[in-house]
Amino acid sequence: MAVQAALAQENLLTNPSFEASAREDGTPPNWERIGPNAARITVTDKEAHEGRQCVSIPAQCAIEQRIENAPAGAYVLRCWVKSESDQPITLFLEDPDRPWEAFSCAEIQAPKNQWTQLQAFCVLDQKGPLTVMMGGTSEQFRLYHGVAGEMTSPILMDACELLREEPAASAPVAVWDARKELSAMPDWSAKGEWSPVNSQSYSFTGAPVFQARQLAGTVRDTDAGLVICALAGQFLKSRTVLVPSPPFTHPKCTLVHASDRTGIHVASQDGEHSYTAWLTPKGLLSMEASHVPGFQAQGCELRYGLLPSLVGSDICYDPKRLLDAKQIDLPSTQWFVGLVDGHDSMLVAAWDTDSQAVSLGLAGEGENRMIDSLSLATDKAGFSISFVEHPGLWHREPLKEDWLEDYAPLAWEPPFPARWMGEFFVTTGKKPYFGEPYMQYSFPIANAKTRMWGVWFEDWNHYPFYFQGKQLIAHFEKGFVPKGDALVYFLEPAAADLYSPCEILQQALGREKAAALLDLDANGLRKLTYSTPAEFMYDRPVCATTTHLKGIRQNEKGTVGVNLATHLYEFIREIRGRLDQYVAFFNQMQGYLDGEEKAHPELHPYISELQGMVSEAKSKSAEIYGTPLSAVEAKTEGMKKLLLAGKGDGFDCGNLDVRDTAGDQDDLCRHYNRLVLRLWQTAALECGDSPDKALIARHIWDQSRMILRRPVRWEPRRTLYFFEP
Repeated sequence: MAVQAALAQENLLTNPSFEASAREDGTPPNWERIGPNAARITVTDKEAHEGRQCVSIPAQCAIEQRIENAPAGAYVLRCWVKSESDQPITLFLEDPDRPWEAFSCAEIQAPKNQWTQLQAFCVLDQKGPLTVMMGGTSEQFRLYHGVAGEMTSPILMDACELLREEPAASAPVAVWDARKELSAMPDWSAKGEWSPVNSQSYSFTGAPVFQARQLAGTVRDTDAGLVICALAGQFLKSRTVLVPSPPFTHPKCTLVHASDRTGIHVASQDGEHSYTAWLTPKGLLSMEASHVPGFQAQGCELRYGLLPSLVGSDICYDPKRLLDAKQIDLPSTQWFVGLVDGHDSMLVAAWDTDSQAVSLGLAGEGENRMIDSLSLATDKAGFSISFVEHPGLWHREPLKEDWLEDYAPLAWEPPFPARWMGEFFVTTGKKPYFGEPYMQYSFPIANAKTRMWGVWFEDWNHYPFYFQGKQLIAHFEKGFVPKGDALVYFLEPAAADLYSPCEILQQALGREKAAALLDLDANGLRKLTYSTPAEFMYDRPVCATTTHLKGIRQNEKGTVGVNLATHLYEFIREIRGRLDQYVAFFNQMQGYLDGEEKAHPELHPYISELQGMVSEAKSKSAEIYGTPLSAVEAKTEGMKKLLLAGKGDGFDCGNLDVRDTAGDQDDLCRHYNRLVLRLWQTAALECGDSPDKALIARHIWDQSRMILRRPVRWEPRRTLYFFEP
């Protein structure tokens, strides 16, 4: 299919090519200078890539610019660089007020003595500031963000641009009268034979045919099914047929309008059953039904089904793992994304309320086993559906065990800049155990080789997927074994001529309701409260604080030392508060599951598995609470007395050390996070044979998303913005 490029707005950077007259010290106007030799960042006419001037940046230095009130959308940052050596250059973008949602740190290799264009991507979910930085970074920056690339030689930089890219403008919805009854979508190249319909209301003599951006469709006379196809030049690709239940033959079709919407009203011959398919220029179809209990989207041919959650992890339904199932009842999470066979399409469905029943139909065997239908109840409310169309839109990568402790370049390349996700089952290769990962994770793919500690996995690891330029690299260390399939897909706005699944959700349900479902602010770190000064050294984990105390100088013991000891207690107190939240969650979940088992004794096998996970979680907190906060405070108060009385440099906490308590709390937060994810995934993936189970899974989904909000820094989050050194 021929694909238009996304439309790019004007360059948001001021003085992007450094042509403005430099200040007296050579500084480029509108840019901040960063780094140990920042004073040597100057405008030069030595060798510009375009125009008269460029900027010269020494090793380990960078330039930065902040854009205020950048609108929401997909952003691409580009610059031309000429480097004195083969080395990585960092392109960094973030919303400094909400970095957990808008963040990108790309390290891109620049060849020696050759002008090369570098590029990075970032998406803003709402209007706000956007900071860009280009060049080299400090050791502290690299430790903080987990990246390793160091710019050790000077560079020249020119022709920078920050562009917000968006889909091209859509033509109005077009409608024709085919002048004959249809049982399937006709040849699109014959549309010149149809009669265009431009009036406000119109009764079709034959079948209606419509085009709404990337989609085309008709109403077939055999069952009143709404046939939906994707446009591919002069050809059509079948995507699905929305068949009403009960179906009705020889429907009466009428063109209707309401406000700025165009709709096709489809009614049974006796007028008892009807629906209206509302069409938008952005390619969204919204269904409103009257006396039609439900619809089935038939012939979908989905390789995978996703219940997206930008809090925690997506739920992935793989037909090849559901061998005995013909129908899967889903938790009613209000939106669904299907990965269409052929890798060039994604189905996106959104329904109006969480009380509507939704299920998947499965068919086929072996490699041909797929999700072939999606059923949605419309007795209480309607739903919307659309398709995202683009070659290479998603990718499946079979993982190989011989990749363990290796760096494996994968064959897939991103077709456009986006926040790509890598989804796979994480396990150490052993049976499920409380302290180890054993669940699906959806990772934002990094744009640099990134090191992390104790977040998704134990101890130090490198992030499993990252881009090296456009090359996707997989890296699995001994703590987790590559098994099964990895999926690569995107959900958020991208720099391409299409509407992303998240944007389709916003169009379907409205921004306010969609924002509540996405809940992007849930990924922000938990705000810890201290009485110590608001400085970086007083917002450090206990081990780092204790290390600082070991080398403290005599003249700082009564000031900095006392503050550090105060921080030790307050840090442990704040993390204990997070554990209190988890303990309350598991207590409430136990009560809920006990009540459901009494109400539904026939669901005992399903509920008992979930109860076992909750009981295991509850048993793990006894040791932590065996050390009361008052005991921790007594130890840190003892430290303060020794610090005030001590002489000479250095301080040994001795028997007042609180690192064990702190470490156990940190570990338990991380392990509880994983267990909540495993609980919600187990509930969702094993509820498929019962609507009652689906209701339980929906409750667990809601409660789990709430407890995972605002985690501490060691808990897994769907973000790349923060790694603690």
